Formats: sequence, structure tokens, C-alpha cells
Amino acid sequence: MPNTWASIGLLFLVLAIPTQAKPLLVEGNLEHWQKVLIEGETHYSPIMDMEQGVVIRAQSDGSASGYEYQGKINLNRTPVLQWQWTAEQTPVVQTVLADGTRQSINHFDETQPQGNDFVLRLIVSKEALFQAPKAIHYVWSHSQSLESTWSIDENNKVLVVGGAGQKAMQWQMVFRHIQKDWQALFGESIDEIDSITLMTDSDNIKGQAIGYYGDMHTLAVQSMADNQQ
Repeated sequence: MPNTWASIGLLFLVLAIPTQAKPLLVEGNLEHWQKVLIEGETHYSPIMDMEQGVVIRAQSDGSASGYEYQGKINLNRTPVLQWQWTAEQTPVVQTVLADGTRQSINHFDETQPQGNDFVLRLIVSKEALFQAPKAIHYVWSHSQSLESTWSIDENNKVLVVGGAGQKAMQWQMVFRHIQKDWQALFGESIDEIDSITLMTDSDNIKGQAIGYYGDMHTLAVQSMADNQQ
């Protein structure tokens, strides 16, 4: 099945300007990523995909854990993050009715704490001196429209970059200019980030979610610092 492209305008920019890619995740290799446990443990395993090659399958059963890439990324050199992902099952709760039939419940509000679960979540974080880190959560949403944003708290912002109109197991390639997203969500300029975390979670609804993560790179296109010169 063909890829679905996110941020088409940015895609043209990437194609038009010579780029230098830095690989962060290739062929499901998590060697440079550290496990992060929050609630239970989501199961991550490398599998072979006929379209993408080796990818990471993530299955959450009432859990919230992920993998974190630690290391400063200079956004004035590589401001764009590119990755591929797809969803098999957005967070759902399976219940058994009195007559023995099974019912799937997936209508919950992702913008509220009790529904803050995503089949695919990519978090870019920046440490701060004398205060909590700030982060953007790029997510695959089952109900919110693309480019929707909301706050988990004052330091954590959610941005929907996938899900709307997507079919199960249809791979999506995403390009995001982190500096521009950070400016839009926090009203601040940023020169670097300190970590990237991938996470599939369903702990709040006590359900199940299954998603897949493909390759990830940073790209050297025009930064906001370049625009100010």
C-alpha cells in the first residue's frame, strides 16, 4: 500500500534543499535507545514487514512504556524529524456482556487525562534549568483531526500528526520541523532537544493498542536560525 505523506509543504522543502540525514532508528535497531517504564511494560519486538523491511511492533496491554534516544540534537543543523509508522489497533477496551458477547469500546476523549492513550506516540523533549522538561507529543489519534493540539499540562503539548482518515496498516511517513512546532506550541525558540521517546500506551483506559514504528532520521533543511540571518 502507498505511503501517506504528512506535512506536504515541508516535503517539498525537503526535496528542494540538499539534505543531510542523521539516522536515529534503522531496521528496528534499538541499540542506542533506553527502555522507559511508566506503567507496566509495552512489548516491543522487531518484525519483518513486506513493505518497510524490519520494523518495531509495539503492543500495549494496559501499559505505558517506551524507548528513549538520549543525546542532544542540534536543531540549527537538523531541525526536521522524519519517521514512519502505522497503526493496527488504536486503544480499545474489550468487555464481555451478560449474554456472553464481546463488545469493543474505543470512544474515549484523548484530550482528557483518563483518555490520554495513543497507539503511536513520539515525544521530543528539552531539559530546562530549575524546572521540569518541556515536550511535544506527536501522536496518531483515533478521533482528533490532523494538526489538532492540546495540553497535557503546561510543559507537555500534544500535536496530532497521524490517524485521521488512515486505514489500519497503511504506512505513513511524517516530516516535522521541530523548531517551528515548538514556536507554535510554546511560543519559544529552541536550538536543540535532549531526547526522543517512542511509546505505545493504553494504561489509562486499561485496554490494548498495537502499532508499528519504522525508520527515523533527522534532516538538515533550513532552520529558523537561518531565516533570522
